[in-house]
Amino acid sequence: MLGLSKPAASGQQGRPPAPQDASASCKFLQPVHRVDMNLTDLLGELQRDPWPVPQGKRPLRSTGVALSVAVGLLEFMFHLRWSPFLQVFNNSPDESSYYRHHFVRQDLTQSLIMIQPILYSYSFHGPPEVSLTPSMPLSSIPDRILLMDTFFQLVIYHGETIAQWRKAGYQEMAEYENFKQLLQAPLDDTQEILQTRFPMPRYIDTEHGGSQARFLLSKVNPSQTHNNLYAWGQETGAPILTDDVSLQVFMDHLKKLAVSSSA
Repeated sequence: MLGLSKPAASGQQGRPPAPQDASASCKFLQPVHRVDMNLTDLLGELQRDPWPVPQGKRPLRSTGVALSVAVGLLEFMFHLRWSPFLQVFNNSPDESSYYRHHFVRQDLTQSLIMIQPILYSYSFHGPPEVSLTPSMPLSSIPDRILLMDTFFQLVIYHGETIAQWRKAGYQEMAEYENFKQLLQAPLDDTQEILQTRFPMPRYIDTEHGGSQARFLLSKVNPSQTHNNLYAWGQETGAPILTDDVSLQVFMDHLKKLAVSSSA
């Protein structure tokens, strides 16, 4: 979607490039400009389905270009609704203005990262992988290190097992050189971003169960919450305490609108 599929694996190490799409960035510039005037109406408008087909031609909405464009925008629409550009809860007016100021002045790649943070996953099994905000419980990936780039923040999150090994000092032992390299990889990528980005993002180093892990938890896709924690077939792990709908629920709702004759 919009070129966001995971890039093909290669032998080259290092952080993969971030996704890009000009149409998505331009689509969201106007809402950010309007947000100071009428936030309530704007949020309601963004919750309607984005299929670019007139209401009188509903059968055409599930075919061709209309479908591909709409599906590509769904994830960006989902994250934009809860971004600091539109949500003012827990932000001062100065903070909200700061976020919007930089959004309308940054280039394409950076503005897309502001809308939908990029997550880099580091493991022993290969080079770093780029993905969208995770939908799985963080407790289910204890042997990974995550680097989340929100443009304004850089968060390094160590899984439970990785954090225990780091506290035990395994990286200082010669026989665990590969573990030392794994710990160093996200640090090198973070340093590269810090040196090239303006304004300089806030750097956060945390681990499973750490107080600073809240910065990552606030951005993840809440696929497992207190509402579906005990559902049949649900993955085990600590739930995300939120009333927000997950990306899957959001997309299912828009799929119903896409084929509805009365929407």
